[in-house]
Amino acid sequence: MNLEALKRFIYWITERESIRRLKEEGREKPWTEDKILQTYRFCNVRRMDDKVSQWLLNNWYEPNFDHPNALVACGLARFINLPESLELITSLVFTDSGNPKWAKIKSVLRKKKAVGDKIFNGAYMVRGNDGQDKVESVVEYYCNPLAKIKPYTDSMEETWNRVQQSYGMGSFMAGQVVSDLRWAMGGAWYDCTEWAPMGPGSKRGINRLYDRPKNDPLNQNEFLHRLTQVKTKCCLKIPTEITTRLEMIDWQNCLCEFDKYERVRLGEGKPKSLYLGV
Repeated sequence: MNLEALKRFIYWITERESIRRLKEEGREKPWTEDKILQTYRFCNVRRMDDKVSQWLLNNWYEPNFDHPNALVACGLARFINLPESLELITSLVFTDSGNPKWAKIKSVLRKKKAVGDKIFNGAYMVRGNDGQDKVESVVEYYCNPLAKIKPYTDSMEETWNRVQQSYGMGSFMAGQVVSDLRWAMGGAWYDCTEWAPMGPGSKRGINRLYDRPKNDPLNQNEFLHRLTQVKTKCCLKIPTEITTRLEMIDWQNCLCEFDKYERVRLGEGKPKSLYLGV
């Protein structure tokens, strides 16, 4: 493991968490002297502290905890990822009948688009199928089939495996959906502190920490083994008030954000979203 890269990773975690705390305390800007963190938008260290995740937790998941449509709701939540759109379809997703009102959901979203409003948040890459608009693809092809899947709420990994069997659900998006489901359904979720899926950004992040070319191939088992090693070393250096709040998906998320930070630092590129924390 590259110890200098590990130090930068630890720095990113502690500095980004400091920004969150200072902001929540109502302190005046800037919340950091780090020009990269001042300029570009980075996710929080803990995934569920992010703005959209907080909205989902407070407006979708906790009020409708253990709803029969929880998995469908998590799919729609992350493919759409925009509270202004999700708010319009809440009652159509969490129905008393137990069946989402698919036609009405599509109609509401298309009406929003017709008046020039944004439907999707660009945080995730979502493509439409050939000859179909994005609404049709997301609602009918990606999310509707999730209603047929029975989550295994003892294990995030097992539910992730099941979700990947559904159309359009690759490793990364299945991981995002299951990471939300852990907050929307009761269960043991015994592996939430031990398991996380690899994503494109977190793969680059872990490669940087191990002094490998950032785009070198890595399989899920190798990724998880290395992520566990990184977590162990970081927990020796990072205050427990930070680390005790983190699940494995948060460590994975931090690697993705660290990759973004390193891209800017090394002049390899820039994140697409600016941050008004200056």
